Amino acid sequence: MQTTPPPSNPSGSNYRAAFAYLCGLLPPLPGASPDAQATNEKDAMDQVVALCPMDAFEARLAARIVAMGAHADCALRSASRAANDPMEQRRCRAQAASMARQSDAALRSLHRIQALREKQLAQTHPAAMERAGYWFREATAPEPAPEPAPAEPPAQAELTEAEKYAVIYPDRAARIRACRGLPARLDFGPPEPEIVEALVSGTSPILRELDQRREVVAGSAPSSLKSKV
Repeated sequence: MQTTPPPSNPSGSNYRAAFAYLCGLLPPLPGASPDAQATNEKDAMDQVVALCPMDAFEARLAARIVAMGAHADCALRSASRAANDPMEQRRCRAQAASMARQSDAALRSLHRIQALREKQLAQTHPAAMERAGYWFREATAPEPAPEPAPAEPPAQAELTEAEKYAVIYPDRAARIRACRGLPARLDFGPPEPEIVEALVSGTSPILRELDQRREVVAGSAPSSLKSKV
């Protein structure tokens, strides 16, 4: 994992896009001045940067993690202000607990994605290759060729958007793959159309594992879709 702390205020369009997305998710601070609100937003963005997102998908996931934690804090503050209303206090505490659980679950998903990438990258490290006996394998000189073959592009360590979606939302991805598209009775926010298409037609190991859930998904899909599965 990344050991050096990232800059607290990096420049670039990616940072600005993630910051704008985060500000749209944060709860307002009642009675706060514009300066205090701006300071709160910058502190929240520093938390997003500290999660070390490596691409736009991880940046949006990190922003949701921080925003859900902020909403949990807001609900706790509301509970403390409702000391004379036990029912309102219990409602606010329940909301805070729910948002905290969702934030923790999203954080675990982000860590799984980052750990998988780090594992894939570590396999190409010289020390790991040496431990695997790479340097002691027999080497043979290549036969001369009229023209050198073009170098193959390095293997991509990052997951595709569809694979990331399948890691974070395996049940939703399995339903989409089993139904060959979005389920007729949609009870969750739909992903982008290109992610849906990749989930349906993809053949990577992560996406093929979704086929193991087909029988469970088919039992809950409408009859009009079961015939297509």
